[in-house]
Amino acid sequence: MARLERPQSVVQRLRGHWRRSVSEPLWGRSAILAINRVLASEDEARLPHRRGACLGPESLQQLIASLAESAQIVSLDSALHLHHDQLPRIALTVDGGWRDVATQIHPVLERLAFPASIFLPDPTVRQPWMPDRTLIAEALWHDESDHGRVAARLAEFGLPRAPHGGCDERKSQAIDDYLEMLAGSSTLRCKEIADRLWSEGLTGEETSTSAALDAFTVRRLDQGGLLRFGQLSDVAALAAGADARRALQTGRQRLARLCREPLTIRACTDLGDIGSLDRFTPLDADARWLTRTPGWLEPGADTRRLPRFVIEQPLASSSGKLFDWLLGHLPA
Repeated sequence: MARLERPQSVVQRLRGHWRRSVSEPLWGRSAILAINRVLASEDEARLPHRRGACLGPESLQQLIASLAESAQIVSLDSALHLHHDQLPRIALTVDGGWRDVATQIHPVLERLAFPASIFLPDPTVRQPWMPDRTLIAEALWHDESDHGRVAARLAEFGLPRAPHGGCDERKSQAIDDYLEMLAGSSTLRCKEIADRLWSEGLTGEETSTSAALDAFTVRRLDQGGLLRFGQLSDVAALAAGADARRALQTGRQRLARLCREPLTIRACTDLGDIGSLDRFTPLDADARWLTRTPGWLEPGADTRRLPRFVIEQPLASSSGKLFDWLLGHLPA
């Protein structure tokens, strides 16, 4: 399989450059992009089990350079307004509330004076947040015990036997293959298992609460003006909770204590079916939700559920692959 990826990658890259060269100007188009983590090492972000959820310093800079060459990088509010500009408007969003917002992302944006919107976990989400299967992968990666403590724990939870031992790219690829096996597993079940691993301290120091943005840093970044902060909600947790209205209000109150003008728009963590969002619309008539479903913003479409392109490391690292994917989602 690995041998087939290189020619496929070349095709994607060349097709992206071709699409960008022959496509009509993207008059009035807007899109929202989402990233999760930016690690301090590109090699770490490039590991097979991480490249779907993490960027590195070089891939972040390549992403911004690719976008700046063919689009306007604007605030979320600007992207949501109709416009007639020749170049499309692209808004950057970051989910999770990780400390690398301050150490990796903000310095790059500050140097170029580009804005972004940061979505912090509310009380329904672990602090900080990453996708459940990614958290399981990190637990396996950081387990260097000979007997495979995390793998044994996953077996106790009823999951297939997981790889263990070692700490190299072969182990990372084995973990990535294991995640493919979990693709058909229940989303709620994976969430329960990820929460258990988190609470038992099996996910590694890099994913612990010490890796989260602290209140002082959030206030400092908010005062800087380039970053605005909003609420990241787990819709499944809201649906399972006893009082969704109170959970949403608590998250908003927390943001109001940290930020001068918190974003009224919310982001959701869910990667799959988000039909349950309709349950929460009556709780806040003004609420709009950013999903993780790819697509361009469409005038006249349902503005309560807005699409976002979630950017992975291979896409961020290649302008051709990036635009092959973005332009491939333009309406026919």
